[in-house]
Amino acid sequence: MRVRSFRGNARHVVAGAAIAASAATIEGLAGSRLSVSLAAQQTSPGINKPPPTPRSPFEGPAPAPAPVERLGPGLVRVGNIRIDTAKKELAVEGFVNEVRILEFLANTKGGWKAYESALELETNAVNFNVACLLIGLDPAAAAVSRFQFDPQPPQGNPVEIFVEWDERGMRRRIRAEQLIYNRVTKQTLTEGPWVYTGSVFREGNVYAAENEGTLVGFMHTTAPIIESPRPNIGSYGDSIINPDLNLKAGTTVQLIVRALPRSAAAPAK
Repeated sequence: MRVRSFRGNARHVVAGAAIAASAATIEGLAGSRLSVSLAAQQTSPGINKPPPTPRSPFEGPAPAPAPVERLGPGLVRVGNIRIDTAKKELAVEGFVNEVRILEFLANTKGGWKAYESALELETNAVNFNVACLLIGLDPAAAAVSRFQFDPQPPQGNPVEIFVEWDERGMRRRIRAEQLIYNRVTKQTLTEGPWVYTGSVFREGNVYAAENEGTLVGFMHTTAPIIESPRPNIGSYGDSIINPDLNLKAGTTVQLIVRALPRSAAAPAK
C-alpha cells in the first residue's frame, strides 16, 4: 500500500500554510467567525464485563473541517477544540477508554482504534489537524513512520502533551508520558516532547488518521497526527494505562497539546 505525507500534495500544502498563517494574524481578523476551507488533509475491564463493541475503519472522503470560530483575543474554536494562539496550545475533552492493551494515546470520537487507545477525544481527525496547524505546527518538517513499528523514530515539530481530570474534588494534571506504562519494564514513557507528523494519505486520497481514527500514537505507525519520537518500547501487548493513576474507564479528561520551540525537537531517549 502506497502512502504519501501531507507535504507531498501541493494543494494541501497551500491550504495548510494558509491556516498556519491565519494563526499568527487572527487577532487582526474582522468579525466573530472565520470560515476556513481545507482540503481532505487534514485498566483492564472487569472480569464479568463484555468486551467493547468492535468498530470499523472510517470509509469514504474525510469530513469537511468545522469553521474556525473566534471566541476572544487569541482564542478560537474548531469544532470541540479550543485553541489559544498566544500560548500555541489546543485543548479538547474526551474520556478514558476501557482497554486491555495500548498502541495509541488517543483516538477520534467513534474511531476504529479505540480498542488500543487510552483516550477517546471529542473530535475527528480533520478538526484535530486544523487545530495543530493553528498553533503553528508545520507538516513540511515531518518525517512520518514508514510502517508499523518502524525502528526509525518519526520527526516533526515538537509538542508537549498533558492530560487533566478531576480527582477527589481536585484538578489533576500529568504529562501524557505518565499515562503509558510498560508492564514488562515497569516504567512509563520517558519524559520529553512528542512530534507532529500530520498523518499520511493512502491510495484513493484516504486520510489515514480519519480512516483508523488515531490522533496520537507511540508505536511508530503511519496514521497518527502526533507520534512519539522515542525508540519503540517492548512488544505489542506490553503497554497499558498506568495502574498507579487509578483512572477508571469513562472518566472525563481533557487533553492539551502545546507547541514547543523548534529547538526542542531532539529525539527523546
